[in-house]
Amino acid sequence: MPIDDASDDILNWLVKDARLLGGTRMLRDETPITDELAKAVIARFEECRSRIGKTQEQAARSMGMKSASVLSQVISGGYGAESQKHIRSMDKWTEAMIRKEAAPKPPGYVKTGVAEAMNAAIRLAIGNSSMIVIHGPTGCGKTTVLHAVRAEIPGSVYYSINSSGLRVRPMLEGLAKRLRMAELRLSQSQLFDQIAGLLDGTDRPIFIDEIGKLAGRQKDEPLHVLRDLHDATKCPMIWVGNGKIASYLQNGHSEGYDPLDQIFGRISMWLDLTERAESDDGGGGRLFTIEDIQKVFSAQKIRLTPDASRYLADLASDPSFGCLRAAKYLVA
Repeated sequence: MPIDDASDDILNWLVKDARLLGGTRMLRDETPITDELAKAVIARFEECRSRIGKTQEQAARSMGMKSASVLSQVISGGYGAESQKHIRSMDKWTEAMIRKEAAPKPPGYVKTGVAEAMNAAIRLAIGNSSMIVIHGPTGCGKTTVLHAVRAEIPGSVYYSINSSGLRVRPMLEGLAKRLRMAELRLSQSQLFDQIAGLLDGTDRPIFIDEIGKLAGRQKDEPLHVLRDLHDATKCPMIWVGNGKIASYLQNGHSEGYDPLDQIFGRISMWLDLTERAESDDGGGGRLFTIEDIQKVFSAQKIRLTPDASRYLADLASDPSFGCLRAAKYLVA
């Protein structure tokens, strides 16, 4: 065999191997599963599940199993012919969890109650391929959470609306850039079709930050174009902004490009972060608990007294003060 042909064969083999087996997978798709391999996969799955704090029921549900009892039977060596399929699912699930743990998080990201609420809503949108709206006061960490989730999900698309992109064309060009599309001279409708064609069938989550800037712009055409993109691709779409966008979409606008009901009816969930959590003393209305604040400043190697923690939790929960961002600046 000529050297060039041999090199091509080796390269093709390496590409195939990389496609079939992630960096933390134990099983290739065509690998026969021996008892030793099955035990190794199960042991690693259980270690990972325990480390990240997932119950068997949660793991079984995320793998599409009928119940936790099915998973329990597979772990104990039962469930007959179906066990090999479930062993492969466990291997893939473990790989996904390890990759999620290893994903680089943005500076300042801490799992506060706000972050957990946003994570849950985003996972729901991804699971249902739906549109959701997350809104809350400026400075409570919404963008930081979006970047953390984006890091965990390969292929996710993040786009923040800026003041120069309030019309349809700049918005589509911004999305195209983040999708790494080649710069082509296309009409607006052709650009939309190219983006939709690239996303169609991929289930890639699309995060649109600062969505409130589009409210009332260009007779709402940019909002309707995003709605059309969701309709065309079925990709989960997460709109994030302040309370303005929720009020705008819910109250409607009579002079719009199209009735806002067209958007309102497609939104499967509204997460209002200002109503997310009760305060630790049962008073209600607190955005960040004392425990949240202690986590945030502990990550910055800052120790707080109990009084300081309570005081900063009150400030971080006050939109008129600037929320968590302002509390961090105050301590700095």
